[in-house]
Amino acid sequence: MNTEDKLKAMMEAARAESDPTMTEWNAFARRAHRSLYARRAATVVGAVALIAIGAVAAVVLTSNPVNETPLPPAEGRSAEPSPTPTAEAPAVFNVSASEQELWFVQGERLSWGTTVAGGQISAHLTPAEDRVAQRAAYWLQQLVAGPMGPDLEAGATTAIPEGTEVLGVERDFDGLHVDLSSEFESGGGSLSMQLRVAQIVYTATQFEGVDAVRILIDGKEVDAIGGEGVVVSEPLTRRDFQEGYLAPNVVVESPRPGDEIAGGATVTGFANVFEANVNYRLLDENGDVLVEDFTTATCGSGCWGDFEITLDFEVDGRQEGRVEVLTFSAEDGSEQDVVSIPVVLVP
Repeated sequence: MNTEDKLKAMMEAARAESDPTMTEWNAFARRAHRSLYARRAATVVGAVALIAIGAVAAVVLTSNPVNETPLPPAEGRSAEPSPTPTAEAPAVFNVSASEQELWFVQGERLSWGTTVAGGQISAHLTPAEDRVAQRAAYWLQQLVAGPMGPDLEAGATTAIPEGTEVLGVERDFDGLHVDLSSEFESGGGSLSMQLRVAQIVYTATQFEGVDAVRILIDGKEVDAIGGEGVVVSEPLTRRDFQEGYLAPNVVVESPRPGDEIAGGATVTGFANVFEANVNYRLLDENGDVLVEDFTTATCGSGCWGDFEITLDFEVDGRQEGRVEVLTFSAEDGSEQDVVSIPVVLVP
């Protein structure tokens, strides 16, 4: 029986007994109603309390999901740490297109030439932060692939054996370390060994900050290349190949392809030319001649001599240009030994 039914029963029982006075009846009714209101208020407060508890529990569960508090590991098993997310390493590095030197062979000498190319290299070949090493790796891969297009049409060949791979390129305090596969040592005699090493050295030393090259085979430092024993125990420079007359007649050491030059810039190199005469010119973006003259190397006609040229010029704005060093034939005056370096001219 609920509270309201009990109240009705009490009131009927009271009427059945002796008639109470009006005062007594009113007092009884007030007490009965107060009891009913008190019970109803308790019921409402209890419901409100339950609702509040439920809301607090929902907030706690939402702010601290159960899956963020791992259960202790089962007996006999160790808890496995959650894997830490890491950035995915790149598979390749992009090398922007540019004009660079590729040194092949014509006759028994190195053959200078430039090619415009760009593409990708595998990310394991070079450090991620070294853009110079990445460019060098890309162009060395082009070199070991052999002459193509204009180089092939001009009669260029290569002393680098087929199947040679570039395994790694990295700059160190003593120069650029170039790691090549063991095929690099296969076949050929003394001249072939010297030429293939010279091809690597000349192509690699065109890049900024690279003056010398150390060759490794299958990741290991070696003292000599091949059975003929071309010594590579120390880093090699372009000048190491003067004595064997492997170098072309004119070699430009600076500027390098892509360098910025302004008025007063110098051109340096070495040459073995008739009467030591070294001619030069500077072309602007339209191919017009800004500077043209000649200088004399420190030695010539059968010996190697150094040369240094100062370029006095002015341009109105930044533009592409070319530094060209060459000789003229003593027989018919035709141009020969032309070296044409792409540069950027700045005011």
